Amino acid sequence: NPTGVRAWLYVPATLVSRPPIIVGIHWCHGDANAFYAGTNFRYLAEQKGFIVVYPQTPNSDGCWDIHTNETLTHNAGGDSLGIVSAVRWTIQQFNADSSRVYAVGTSSGAMMTNVLLGAYPDVFAAGSANAGVPYACFQGPDSWNAACATGQVVKTAQEWGNLVRSGYPGYTGPRPKIQFWHGTSDQVLYYQNFLEETKQWTNVFGVSTTPTNTVSNYAVSGWTRYDYGPNVMAISAPGVPHDIQLQTTQVMEWFGL
Repeated sequence: NPTGVRAWLYVPATLVSRPPIIVGIHWCHGDANAFYAGTNFRYLAEQKGFIVVYPQTPNSDGCWDIHTNETLTHNAGGDSLGIVSAVRWTIQQFNADSSRVYAVGTSSGAMMTNVLLGAYPDVFAAGSANAGVPYACFQGPDSWNAACATGQVVKTAQEWGNLVRSGYPGYTGPRPKIQFWHGTSDQVLYYQNFLEETKQWTNVFGVSTTPTNTVSNYAVSGWTRYDYGPNVMAISAPGVPHDIQLQTTQVMEWFGL
């Protein structure tokens, strides 16, 4: 845990045997308690018997390190390794199911979800990113990347996919599936990032950027879900700004919990 990430666990009164783990990752200027209080995963944990890990960034601005080479690279350091270390400890401590570890986050937490799935495909089975940016879009010396945030970082699908593959050089195992949500009127992390995420993760899975299935009015009236095979799901929310509401029911379905 080189950066001093903190983590709190929610362990329900009745754990299932070999419980799954959900990692709930807070937004910028937030903290672990904000994600704990602002989502209902703790109630679902009581119903279904899984563990929730609520990590908290050590950074003074409350934003995750999603830009350094360390955090973007497998076992190299940064906030991502601190989160993964908490997951590894929880697996050992509670005999949790290492094949059912999931990440979900909003804003900075969504960006970290992309980072975790890129750099630690051996740890996570799936992720759900709520108003984030592609893996490595913020890469660079500064914690805030205005070019990425405003949708000016545009790459080919191959270029985006190569960045993910560089996060764990030589890795040839299965990749975690990813679901991402974005409002078309996002004023903080522009909607172009949703389109770039689509290019990135379809390339990682070697599938077309043409949807295999489209579902209208998904989760909320007017929202559209685009499937790109079984491993990439993108949900577009017309007219919705940055504070898009986390759709827990659909996230749980995506995780298979």
